[in-house]
Amino acid sequence: MGSFFAILALVSNQSHHSNSLPAMPKKEVMRIIRFGVVGGTGTLLNALMVWFLLSLGNRFFQMDPGSHGAATSAAFLTWVVVCGINYLLNAAWTFHSWPPSWKHARNYYLMAAFSFGFQLLLLNFLLYLLDANRPLETAVLNGVAVASAALINYLLASLWVFRR
Repeated sequence: MGSFFAILALVSNQSHHSNSLPAMPKKEVMRIIRFGVVGGTGTLLNALMVWFLLSLGNRFFQMDPGSHGAATSAAFLTWVVVCGINYLLNAAWTFHSWPPSWKHARNYYLMAAFSFGFQLLLLNFLLYLLDANRPLETAVLNGVAVASAALINYLLASLWVFRR
């Protein structure tokens, strides 16, 4: 079950009288940092692509960038592209699982689809609560939704997709 349970075992083996937790293994810390860098880069790319698509839709098709349909469509198209990029980066750099496999790619997309569903629910909830009528505002709300799914992504990637 991977490093998540190893960390839990380290914490549970700690004496009840001790005031400090054991140090997280350096390997796990570095993996979390690499996952965060890939995710942060993906989030930035995601926000830029959503903004770009919404701007194009607004300019050439007079689409309302704050509408649920436009925001969801832009988020979906962006997700397909960014998910593939993130999979390759995480496989190579974060989890050192190279060359990539179709099984890992399938599981990564399934994991990402679950997180994407959460992202869409949160994005549409934020659009419901806030009046976003410009591409940049909707792109920022989408960025918040993407970033909020990061923990789900890391846990599923570590425990399911790239487990050893």
